[in-house]
Amino acid sequence: MSAFYDPRMGRAESRVIRFISLVGIAWAALAIALSPAPAARTVLAGTFIALCARQAWRPWLPSERLVPFAALAVFGLLVLAPVAEGAPDGFRPFPFAEGSYADGALAVASAPVWIHLAVLARLKDLAWCVPVTLAMAPGRDLLGGELPLWPAWTLWEVGFLLLGGAFRVHGMVYEARLRREREAVAEERRKIAREVHDLVGHGLGAALLNITAARMAARRGDSDAVTAALEEAERIGRQSVRDVRRGLVLLRGSAPPDGAIEPAPPTAEDLPALVDHWRATGLPVALTVRGEPAALDSAVGLAVYRIVQESLSNTARHAPGGSASVTVDVGERTARITIEDFGGRPARAHADGLGLIGMRERAAALGGSLDAGPARGGWAVHAVLPLTGSMP
Repeated sequence: MSAFYDPRMGRAESRVIRFISLVGIAWAALAIALSPAPAARTVLAGTFIALCARQAWRPWLPSERLVPFAALAVFGLLVLAPVAEGAPDGFRPFPFAEGSYADGALAVASAPVWIHLAVLARLKDLAWCVPVTLAMAPGRDLLGGELPLWPAWTLWEVGFLLLGGAFRVHGMVYEARLRREREAVAEERRKIAREVHDLVGHGLGAALLNITAARMAARRGDSDAVTAALEEAERIGRQSVRDVRRGLVLLRGSAPPDGAIEPAPPTAEDLPALVDHWRATGLPVALTVRGEPAALDSAVGLAVYRIVQESLSNTARHAPGGSASVTVDVGERTARITIEDFGGRPARAHADGLGLIGMRERAAALGGSLDAGPARGGWAVHAVLPLTGSMP
């Protein structure tokens, strides 16, 4: 493999380079066939054909800063070639420019040079390289008077340069589209991770609380309490399985197999039921709601619910024996959510876990913010969300 070969070259870019190299080979070969004399002309054109053949076989890329110098060198093989001898004359693209068809074919053969330059060179290098390269054909005629077709050279050079620029713009647009698609896929994966974490984490946290209660009741010999706690853990587990299935169906975007209508996702108006659920598991929770939760956009209402759900789940896991308070303040433009816990163990082994990351991503996706950290001997989560899912 050549030292200049770039394995990162895209398939579309590779095809363009191969095709345009074949075009250069065809026109240079035609120029030699029309007039093989003088020998120096054939040698220079043959060297150009060999370089284009190398590109057509396996495209290679020099570093970006070397592209303009490579283009000048390869273009010099054609523009410095002697005028054809014994070739049929009569090629007259302009009234003031007349030459042989062999020299005209050699001018067209320069297409690969300009396509490579426009596609591969840095923009700041194009600013000096393009004028210098364009001046080579008229400069040779001005100094030596041996390139009567220099206007045709210049015209085709500009055309090839514009064509290469079109290829470059197309490549940039294509890469931008791929980048947006990759970002969309990554965001969808984050969304799925957040939903699955919320659905599974909440149910497991509540079930573990009841299992812990059953174990403690077993130590006391209270069989009725053991049975009640295990039954509650079983109920929560079954409900969690249903929630996971429903969540996966919604994420997949397909209808349930039985055609049943799935319930709407929870919102801030469902917070009292959520708090009652955690109270039933033995976690003291105080809920304060100010304003109208119904004024929240559905996406914002779901985010409020999930943030409170995850925060209370974290309290149950990381601060056993403590209590929590939830405050939701719906204002004219924003909703402020505060969840605090007190009296539990101060250590937070998973303070930067997936749950906190998911809450922050939810808030950021809606144009809001979320902070979490130690506060007054416990842990506090503060979130600010816009009412309509975008901050003013």
